[in-house]
Amino acid sequence: MSSAIAHLRKAWAIRGHGRATRAEIVNFRDRQLRASVRHAYRTVPYYRALYDEYGVHPDSIRGAGDMPLLPAVTKTHFREKPETERVAAGLDPEMLIPAASSGSSGRPFMIRRSWMEHNVLYLARIRALRSYGIRRSDRALNILNPKHVHARDNKILGRALVKLGLLPNQRRVSIHLDPESIATEVRAFRPAMLSGYPNMLARVSEVLQREPVSPPSIRVALVGAESLTPELRRKIEGRLGVPVRDQYGSNECNLMAWECAEGGPLHTSDDTVLVEVVDAHGVPVAPGERGEVIVTALHSFAMPLIRFRIGDLAVQGAAQCECGAPFATIRSVQGRMLDMFPLPDGRVIHPYYLSESLIMDDPDWIENFQLTQERIDHVTMRIVPRAEPSLERLAALRAHGAELLGAGVEFDLVIVSGIPSEVSGKYRPARSFVTSSYDGVTVPS
Repeated sequence: MSSAIAHLRKAWAIRGHGRATRAEIVNFRDRQLRASVRHAYRTVPYYRALYDEYGVHPDSIRGAGDMPLLPAVTKTHFREKPETERVAAGLDPEMLIPAASSGSSGRPFMIRRSWMEHNVLYLARIRALRSYGIRRSDRALNILNPKHVHARDNKILGRALVKLGLLPNQRRVSIHLDPESIATEVRAFRPAMLSGYPNMLARVSEVLQREPVSPPSIRVALVGAESLTPELRRKIEGRLGVPVRDQYGSNECNLMAWECAEGGPLHTSDDTVLVEVVDAHGVPVAPGERGEVIVTALHSFAMPLIRFRIGDLAVQGAAQCECGAPFATIRSVQGRMLDMFPLPDGRVIHPYYLSESLIMDDPDWIENFQLTQERIDHVTMRIVPRAEPSLERLAALRAHGAELLGAGVEFDLVIVSGIPSEVSGKYRPARSFVTSSYDGVTVPS
């Protein structure tokens, strides 16, 4: 009973944090950090062994500034341990709610939560939607990847109610449908909010531009799960005539950040997750600098996640958004660590910067593209053109790519009619097939 009451108190606090001061958010966050670290050490064999190995005691952690004292762990290291060593003592993993972690590496694994923990995390999503003017009474159409429904899936009831038409304001559409079919659903349902992966929304919005929703109903387009490039934002906003708002989340921590309603940076959900953007030594970078994302779930006591490397790169933002909201910020999320390209000369280049440099020189003729690294000395760029490019244009792009990659790396340019999505329905703009060094545990220096 006391546990349920504690979760209800947390939920009530989170619900009101949009009106809190920055100091109140920080105090709440740091209390949760201390409780999470101590709980993990006391009840989870994995963390006790890890912290003992590196000579770190939970009492050393008083707040977010102390977190670099703790080692950071990767999915690979975490997955190697049996679930019984990763779940709090006294809990049966099979009795918890499962959520499959992202399979970007090709090897997903299961995150498990209690019902109370899930409900607390869900409040962050509600808060983000309310900041965009979306209420529970508004219609929302979500373009999703259909998933196998586990017997204890926390979403099973919601899915069933939507399918039976008992939640009339919610509609889910498979991402595997063609854009024309999805657009037909949008016109029939007339949602206030349209959400999905950026690349799919760009394709659906192209169809809706030819035959819009009448009368207009969509007030905001919500995107996530893929990188939202300036070009994709421009396409969707121009075609739908509504603002596009980005969200950043993971199955491990649910919603971690949402774009400022005024079009500013991403607000981090400081009362549900600690988002660190760190350098190679695990130390937070300064605002405006790029670093690796490390997360700590503040309400995951069934299966704690402490300084968990989710494999993303981001640009650090200000300690508080200029809009007045009491949340810290990140400026942008720039892609997966797993997609970084190691080169023969020892450099490691992120394809975000490679593509940005290549595309920004001459973007008008390119509809879509994908960068792949087949070998350490071979990179291919596949392009779907808007119009047939000239030989001179192709030669210039090929030369620029070769210059950026350097001697010893072949750069191929291939014109294609289309680029397929992943099995998940996501579009992957870059992929390296070279073995990544992203593995193991990062030890504080």
